[in-house]
Amino acid sequence: MIKSLYIKNFALVDEIKIDFRAGLNIITGETGAGKSIIVNALGQLCGGRSSADLIRAGEKKAVIEAHIDAVPSVELKNLTDSLELDIEDFHSIIFRKEINANGTARIFINDSPVTLARLNQLSSLLIDFHGQYQHQRLLHPENHIYYLDEFGSLSGQINDFSLLLNKYNTAVKKSQELKASQLRAFQMQDMYRYQHDELANANLDAQELDNLKSEMRILANVESLHQYGKELTDSLYSGETNAGQLLADAEENLNNLAELDDHFLGLCENLSAAREAVEEIGRFTEQYLSNLQFNPERMEFIHQRIAQLEFLLKKYQKLNIQELIDLQEEIGRLLGDMEQFDDEIKDKEKEIVEISKEIVGLGKLISQRRKETAEIFQQKITGILYEIGMPHAQFLVRQDLNEQENAGFVIDGKKAAANRRGFDQIIFEITTNAGEKLKPLHKTASGGEISRIMLALKSVLAEADKTPSLIFDEIDSGISGKTAQIVGRKMFELARYHQIVCVTHLPQIAAFARYHYKVAKFIEGKRTFINISLLDDSGQVKEVANLLGGKDISQQALENARHLIYEAKNLQI
Repeated sequence: MIKSLYIKNFALVDEIKIDFRAGLNIITGETGAGKSIIVNALGQLCGGRSSADLIRAGEKKAVIEAHIDAVPSVELKNLTDSLELDIEDFHSIIFRKEINANGTARIFINDSPVTLARLNQLSSLLIDFHGQYQHQRLLHPENHIYYLDEFGSLSGQINDFSLLLNKYNTAVKKSQELKASQLRAFQMQDMYRYQHDELANANLDAQELDNLKSEMRILANVESLHQYGKELTDSLYSGETNAGQLLADAEENLNNLAELDDHFLGLCENLSAAREAVEEIGRFTEQYLSNLQFNPERMEFIHQRIAQLEFLLKKYQKLNIQELIDLQEEIGRLLGDMEQFDDEIKDKEKEIVEISKEIVGLGKLISQRRKETAEIFQQKITGILYEIGMPHAQFLVRQDLNEQENAGFVIDGKKAAANRRGFDQIIFEITTNAGEKLKPLHKTASGGEISRIMLALKSVLAEADKTPSLIFDEIDSGISGKTAQIVGRKMFELARYHQIVCVTHLPQIAAFARYHYKVAKFIEGKRTFINISLLDDSGQVKEVANLLGGKDISQQALENARHLIYEAKNLQI
C-alpha cells in the first residue's frame, strides 16, 4: 500500500506530505481546492508524462515521492529481477520523480535511476489508477483474460497448459532445426564430400607444418651452417690452437696446484667439467657437419608441401593444421548424420502430434471452464452496476477462438493459435443505456461510467486482484442520493482487500471514510498554497455537513451529517 506521498513545487503545491493508511482513504474539498493536484501527483508515479507546466511558478524543479509497503509476491519478485532492480526490502519501496524546468524528468526507485517504462511496469503491480483520463489496466483488452481466469480459479490448468505449450514449442523448434540441417546437408553433400576427401588426402598432421618450416630453414642455410660450424669446431676442438687444448693445459696446472694446496681441490672438478663440455660441443658440431648435405630434391618437396598446407589453411580460413583436422572430423560427422536425419525427424514429429493432442484437449477444457465462469462473472458485474446507479447496464464476456489461417492447432475443425493461456480471446463488452448495442469496454467514453464499471469489476475481483492500492477519481460523476450510498458501501467492502484512495464530492461516499482528508486552498503573501489535513471525528462531521449544505453549516446540516455517518457505519456491519 501507499504509506506516504510527498509533493514539492508541483502545480499550486508548495510542500505537503500525506500519510495514507490501510482501508478506505477519502479525499474531499471544495471545487478548485486542489484535489485534482493530489490525484495528478499520484498519476505521475503511475506512468504519467512530465511537463514543465507542472512545476510551481517561480521554482526550478518539482518533486513527487511515494513510500510503498508491498507484499513480496512471486510476481513482484520476478518483475524486479527482470528489471534488474535491487530491492532488498519490499516493505520499503520508494518511487521518486523529479521534473525539471525543461520538461524532462529524473525517475528513481529506491535511489536507483530508472526509465519511465520501468516505473510504469512496477507501479502497475502496486497501484491501480482509475482516473477519468488515465489508462487503466482493466480497460486494456489484453488483460481481460487474466481477470476472468482469476475469478474462475483457473491458474492451475493455465500453468499446465503453459508447460505443455513450452514443451510443444521446444519440439517444433528442434524438428525445424533437424529439417534445416537435413536440407543444408543434402544441398551441401557434394561439397562436403569433396572437402572431406581433399583434407583426408592431405594426410594432415598437427605438427608437420612447423617441422617442415624448421627443416626448410636448415636446408636454405647449409653453406652458412658449414661455415659457422667449421669455425666453431676449430676454435673449440680441432684447430691448431683450440679451447679444448688450452683447458687441458689449464687443468694440468690446476691439478699441480691442488697437490700443493688443498684450497684448489674444489676447483679441479669445475675446470674438468668445463673442458669436457667444450670438447662435447666440438664433437657434436663435427658430427653434425659430417651429416649436413644440401638436398635440392628434398628442398623442393618441402617447398611444395608447405605451399599445399598453407593453401588449405587459407582456403578454409583456419589458423593452424589442428583446426583443419577438426574441420575434417566435423564434415565426416555431418556426412554420417545424413543417414540418421529421417529417423530423428519422424520421432520428433510423432512427439509433436502427441503433445498437440494434449494441448488441444486441455485447451478445450479451459475454454469450457471459461464459458461457465463467464456466465457467473457477467451476472455479478451487471448486478452491481444496477445497484450503483446504472440500471440499464448490461455486461458481457465475449469469448472468441483465436483463429489464424497458419496456426498449428485445430479446434473443432478451425485452425487456432495458442498462447500460454489457451486458445481464447476474451473481451469485456458493455452497454450502459437501454436500446444501445454492446461495445468493447475500452471504447466506453464516459469517465464517470468508466469509474463505476471499474468499481463493479474490482468488487467482483476483490479477492482475486492482487494490486494493493486502488486510486479512484471521478467515480461519483452523475450519481447522487441512495445510489451514492451504495457506491460508498461497495468501496468500503472493496477496502477490506485493498487500500483505497478516493476523491469525491458526495457526502454519501465521504461518510464511509475510515480516514478522511480535506484539501484546502489559501492565499498568503499574494501566493496560492494548498494544504491537506487528516480529519478527526468532529472534523469529518463538519466536512460531510459542508458537502451536504455548503459553506454556511447549520445545526440541521450537522445532524444530517452525523446521521449519514451513522448509517454508513451500520451498513458496514
